[in-house]
Amino acid sequence: MRYEMIGMIGEANQKHLDWKLKEKALELFRRLEQISELPRFDGACVDFHQKRPAMVFIAEKELISQVENGELPGFLVAQGVRRVLVDALWPTNVAILKQLIENGVEVWVLTRPSALHGWRRKKNSGKPKGLVEWLERHHPEVLEGFKTQIKYDKNDVYDAVLLRYVSPKFHMRITEEHIERWVAMILWRRARRDHQGLLQQLSALPLTEEEKAKRIRRSEEELLEEAKSFVETMIRTFPRINELFDRIGIEESLIDLAYCCEVLIETEGSRSLADFLKKLGLSLDNNGKTGEKFIHDGQAAFAINQLAVKVYRIDLNRERSRVKGKCKKLATKIWKYRTRCLEVVAQLGGETPSDRPSERG
Repeated sequence: MRYEMIGMIGEANQKHLDWKLKEKALELFRRLEQISELPRFDGACVDFHQKRPAMVFIAEKELISQVENGELPGFLVAQGVRRVLVDALWPTNVAILKQLIENGVEVWVLTRPSALHGWRRKKNSGKPKGLVEWLERHHPEVLEGFKTQIKYDKNDVYDAVLLRYVSPKFHMRITEEHIERWVAMILWRRARRDHQGLLQQLSALPLTEEEKAKRIRRSEEELLEEAKSFVETMIRTFPRINELFDRIGIEESLIDLAYCCEVLIETEGSRSLADFLKKLGLSLDNNGKTGEKFIHDGQAAFAINQLAVKVYRIDLNRERSRVKGKCKKLATKIWKYRTRCLEVVAQLGGETPSDRPSERG
């Protein structure tokens, strides 16, 4: 009965959407359906927003609905949805996604935000990097009348529709184990940032050395606690990870182990070593030099940097030029370990979730 009520709430929310906006979104859907070479996700597509209700699009029912995040699991179950593609994994939606998985719903997430819109660059330069860029290049007629709202306003209604057509190579299925690891990593990163912020503040505050040392000890204790929790979570949910620790020689330091776990998690969703290196900011530009302007994950880049300095015992005062090369060497080692352990990463059904097809038609 509760799910039926939630379904009715979703239908009411759908009516509250501006009917012209809804009809325009469905018009966009029908145009996109005419492009035979586009993939199609078989299930519901959900565009999350941290401060607004989620936007849900179910193609087979031509249903577009705004649903409060807390009501989303019940609404989707009431609609008979068994597979969901979401635009991103956020701290604000991870509990909802975990609940969906517990209800037997397959949950997929985009591995790269640019897969939908691409990113700003010179017009017509290089290969299209997102669905919208591809449509602009090859099917501009489909975006006629929508371009401003899609490209510049990034309206949630249109994004939910467009999600259905993003290439499956940018989809990754997430499991309860993945969520558990991700949450532990987020808490570790928060403690790490707080500790770094404290050190910066203390250097400028008029406190005695004794008072500074006391605050640093407290912060370090919290940092070590989160590092320990993160590493224990990884050991429990990622069998044989100790082999990686042994291979790169970081058995003793909890902080270094946490950095290693962080980089290993970042391998998930990357399709190749080249993609992984780009994510870490270690790609090569067209001139064969290490690129500084690539869009990359800053926190992942920080983790591999810190880990490489420790593993290779780099003196930053005299050997800073070695860091990027050693980062790339270490990242390659971790990637190779990951490729040898894909069947362990997946655990469920002896199959790697992120490698399974997520499209039909």
